[in-house]
Amino acid sequence: MYTQSSNQFLFKFIESHVPNAAQTAFKMEQLIFTDSASAIVKARLFAEELLKEVFKVEEIDTTYISSFYDKIVYLSSNEIIVKSIQHSFDTIRRSGNKAAHDSTYDDLVAALQLHKEMYRIAVWFYETYTSDQQKIPEYNQPKAPAAPGPEDIKNMFDSYMKENFKEGFSQSGELEALAGKVEIEDNQTVVERDEQEAVSNEPKESQFPLAPQNNVGGQRRSLLQEISRLKDSAKEAIENANEFSGFKEYLHIDRKIQLEIEEVLKEQQTATSASLILLCGSVGDGKSHLLAYLKKKHPDVMNYYYIHNDATESFSPGKDAMDTLEELLLPFSDDHIENTTQKTILAINLGVLHNFIYHDHKTAAFTKLKNFVEESDLFSQSIVTNYAVPPFSLFNFTDYHSFELVEEEAVSNFYQAILYKVFSEGLDNPFYQAYKRDIANQNRTMLHENYEFLQNEFVQKQVISLVIQSIVRNKLVISTRAFLNFIADILISDNLDKVNKLTNFEKLQQATPNLLFQSADRSPILKSISMLDPIHKRTATTDNLIVQLNTLNDWKSINDHYLKDAMTKNWLAPFESNTELAPSLLSEYFESFVRMVYLTNLNFAKTLKDDSYESYMKSLYYFNMGDKKEIRNFYEEFKDIIFHWKGSLKRDYILLSHPFDKYKLGQKLSVKPVALFSTEQNESVLENFKSTITVGYKNENSSEQVSLDIDYPLYELLWKVSKGYRPTKGDEDEAIKFTEFIDKIMQFGNKKEELLINFPSENKFYKIKRDDFDSLVFERE
Repeated sequence: MYTQSSNQFLFKFIESHVPNAAQTAFKMEQLIFTDSASAIVKARLFAEELLKEVFKVEEIDTTYISSFYDKIVYLSSNEIIVKSIQHSFDTIRRSGNKAAHDSTYDDLVAALQLHKEMYRIAVWFYETYTSDQQKIPEYNQPKAPAAPGPEDIKNMFDSYMKENFKEGFSQSGELEALAGKVEIEDNQTVVERDEQEAVSNEPKESQFPLAPQNNVGGQRRSLLQEISRLKDSAKEAIENANEFSGFKEYLHIDRKIQLEIEEVLKEQQTATSASLILLCGSVGDGKSHLLAYLKKKHPDVMNYYYIHNDATESFSPGKDAMDTLEELLLPFSDDHIENTTQKTILAINLGVLHNFIYHDHKTAAFTKLKNFVEESDLFSQSIVTNYAVPPFSLFNFTDYHSFELVEEEAVSNFYQAILYKVFSEGLDNPFYQAYKRDIANQNRTMLHENYEFLQNEFVQKQVISLVIQSIVRNKLVISTRAFLNFIADILISDNLDKVNKLTNFEKLQQATPNLLFQSADRSPILKSISMLDPIHKRTATTDNLIVQLNTLNDWKSINDHYLKDAMTKNWLAPFESNTELAPSLLSEYFESFVRMVYLTNLNFAKTLKDDSYESYMKSLYYFNMGDKKEIRNFYEEFKDIIFHWKGSLKRDYILLSHPFDKYKLGQKLSVKPVALFSTEQNESVLENFKSTITVGYKNENSSEQVSLDIDYPLYELLWKVSKGYRPTKGDEDEAIKFTEFIDKIMQFGNKKEELLINFPSENKFYKIKRDDFDSLVFERE
C-alpha cells in the first residue's frame, strides 16, 4: 500500500487492524516538514479513525455521542481509556481544531509532538484491542528529508542541461565550473538545514547539561523551548521509574519522605537479610519519580533490590492484580519469609494493599505481612508516615503533603522551591539564561513579560495559595508534573508575536493574571482556580473601585494607589487617561485590573479573603496540633450546628419532626465528644497531617460512638448553617455523610424515656416521660 519500506513506517503494526488510520498516519508523516498545519489536521483524522474503531469494538451506540470531544469524555468517564490516553486524544483534538480553523497556524514543533501522541494511542489500541504478538517498534521521531548531495545536484543539473541545451554545453568547462559553484552553495545550504532541524527536533538528554550553556545541535534554546519542556506534552513529562534525566535532576526538590527512605536504604546497604519496602500512596503522588531518583543517585544500593512500580499490572493476561502480587511477594509469605534473602521495593496504592492483605489467597498465606500492616495503623485515623518491623518497612505518601500547615495560613516550601528553580536569576538556571538570551536578541513576547511578572515573590506566594486552595476545596491530587505543566500554562500565551506588535488589550488578554483565571479548559488546576477568580468577590473595596473607574477622568491616581508591581503598571499605563472605553471593554479592563491587583497587592488581597476557608484551615491546624482549647471550642460550635441543622425546641432538645408540622416533637440529646484528634505537638509547622477534621461522639449511657470526617466542602456548608442558613433538600443529599452521622447521633437520645411536644399556635410545651413505675406521664412544662 505504501511506497515507504515497512521498516521505515512507524505505524505499520496497526495497518491490518485499522487501515484507514494507518494510511492517515503515513500521510501525516509525509507532511510534517513540508506542511505542518496539514500534518496536524491528519493527526486529528488519525485519532478519530481509532476512536471510531474503539466504539465499534466496544459496541457503543454513537447516536448521541457524535463529536470528537464527546467521544473522548464518554470513554474516559466509563474508564475505557486511562487518563494519559485521554490526554493524548485531547492534545491531538485541540491542536487539530487550531490547525483547521487558523490559517496562520503552522507549528512544526506541535506536529512532531502530535506524532508522538499518535504513537502512544496506537500502542494503547494495539495492546488493548488486538491479540497480535508482534514486537511494537520503539518510537522514533520523523527526520527531515535529506538534502540532495553535491553529486546528486551535479547529475540533475547535467541531465537538465543535456535535455535543454543539446549542443555540447553539458561537457564544457563552463558546466564544470557552474556545477562546482552549485556544490559550494549546496554545502552551505545543507549545514544551515541541519542546524535548523537540530533546533526543531526534540533534544536528547545528553544535550542538556545543568549549566547555562544548554543547547540543541549547537543552538541555545529559547525561553519558549525551555518552558515548553514543563508541559505534559513534552517528552520529559513521561514518568519512568527507570529513567531520571538531567532536566528532571535540575528540577528535583528533596522531600522529607525521600530523605527518610534514603536513610533506610543506607542502613540496609550492608545487610544480607531480606527486606520488603512498601511505598504506599495513590496515583500521582511521586512514587515513580522517587524511584527513578533513587536509581540515579544510589545505584550501588538500588541494584540489590527488585523494584515493582505498578502493583496493578499483571505478569500475564490470565492473572489479575491479586495473583500478580501473590507471585511477587511469595518470598515474604509465611512459609518462605524465614529463609528468603530477597530484597524488594513495591510501589502500591493503599486500596490495592488493603485488598491484598485481606484477600483469600490461593497458594500462600501472608499472615505476618497482614499483622505488620495492621500494627502500623496505616488504615486508621492516625498519622503514619513510616513504620518498620524487619523485614518489613512501609512509607505512607498519603500523610506527606505538597504543602505545610501553620496557624495563620497554609504554605508550600515544595512549590516555592520549584518556582525558584524556574524563576531565580541564577547562572545554573537554564530558564533564566534562555530569557536573557532572548531579550539580548530583542525577542520579547508576552511569554517574557509573564516570566518577569512571575519573578515577583509575592505573586508566586499568591499563585501557590491558589493551588493549595484548589487542593483543599476540590480534593485535587496535583502531581509534580501537573504543577510544572500549570506553570507553563500561565506563562505561554496563545499569541507569541513580539509585544510591540500587540495591541494594549491583546497584552492584557495574554498576561498571566488572565491566563491564570480564564483558562479553565486547560487543566483541572486551572478549572479549580477559575472558580477562585477575585472578580467574583463583591466587597466594599471592589464596589468603590468600580465607582472610581466610572467617575474619575484620570485613572493614574487609581493605578498609583493599587499597583505594586512594575509589570502591571506597564500593562495598565496605556489606559490611565482613556475614559471613553465601551462598556464591554471597561468590564474587561476592570476584570484584568482586579486580577492584577489581587496578585500583587497584599492589602487588597486581604479584603477578598474567604472567612470560611480561613476558619477551616485554622481548625485543621488545631486538630492536627492537638490544641485542646481550640478543639473544645470547635466541638461547642459543631454541636450548635447540629441543632441548627435539625432544629431545636429549647436548649439540649433536638427536633424529631419536620419544622413546619402543626406540632413539634423533640428529644433531649446528651452526647460526649470522643478524642479522635492528634496528640499535642510542639512543632509550629506541620509537614505531616490528616487532611480532614475528624469529630466523634459517644453515647453517655453506653459504649456506642460515631465519627465524621469533615472536608472543606462539608465545612463550608456547615459554616453557612452556623450563620443562619437553612439547608435545603439538595444540601442534605450532598451532605449525605453528615445526615447519616446525625441520624446515628439521634439514636443516642432518650426518646424512649422522654419527649418534648410544642404546639406553636398555643405556644405551649408538654412533656411525655416515664415515672418511677415505668408509666407514661403527660405534663405541661
